[in-house]
Amino acid sequence: DKINKPNLPIAAGILSMKNAIITVVVSLILSLAMGVAHPIFGTEGLNAALWLSGILGTVYSLPPLRLKRFPFLAAFCIVSVRGFVINASFFAHSVAAAYGGGLASGSTILNCLRNDRACFLSSLFFGVFGLVIALMKDVPDVAGDLKANVRTFSVRIGQKRVYNAMRRLLSASFWGVGAAFLRSAFLASNTALTAGRVATSVAAMLAGWSVRREAQGVDPEDSQQVYDYYMHLWKLFYLSYLVLPFAR
Repeated sequence: DKINKPNLPIAAGILSMKNAIITVVVSLILSLAMGVAHPIFGTEGLNAALWLSGILGTVYSLPPLRLKRFPFLAAFCIVSVRGFVINASFFAHSVAAAYGGGLASGSTILNCLRNDRACFLSSLFFGVFGLVIALMKDVPDVAGDLKANVRTFSVRIGQKRVYNAMRRLLSASFWGVGAAFLRSAFLASNTALTAGRVATSVAAMLAGWSVRREAQGVDPEDSQQVYDYYMHLWKLFYLSYLVLPFAR
């Protein structure tokens, strides 16, 4: 980070390693405790999200495993958390908290993925988005990764190839979603459903256009330009969640 992101708190000397460890450990313990302790909202889905995110984040970052050193395993961790763990777990949590939990209610994570198309497709979409974030994140960090012997895909095959592949994949994902919802709008059973699907289609098309527009003029070997573009993708990531209530 002192090479790739010198403005981050630890790299800049604003936060000591000791205080950072204390902050992370206390936050982890409190989050896991709250998930277990609440008699109603401490559902299987919520606890799965907390525990799996904690475990995958730990093996991703900390030795002896430190999976961030290995491209496929690093991407697996990020895609798993951003795609399936968070989306399927919170979907199951919402169903259980609203309608009652338990195996019989179908509110388990696997049941939601198997039996609810909205859960599966949203998890799949954010899984693809998670892959884009996982690989795009490393494009501006090649200098530091080379020095630390972290063999990311950007180090192995080049920044330009990874950058172009990921922006095209994300644009195609948004446009694919937009086309699918536009088609389904004509099959909707009522006006409200039609309006929601059209709104989702328009939002997805605009997001795909934004991915393409913001990529113009970006030099994949210019760390600051790529980082700015990467942060733009994060904005689209969270804006996508705002559209989910209309995606029916």
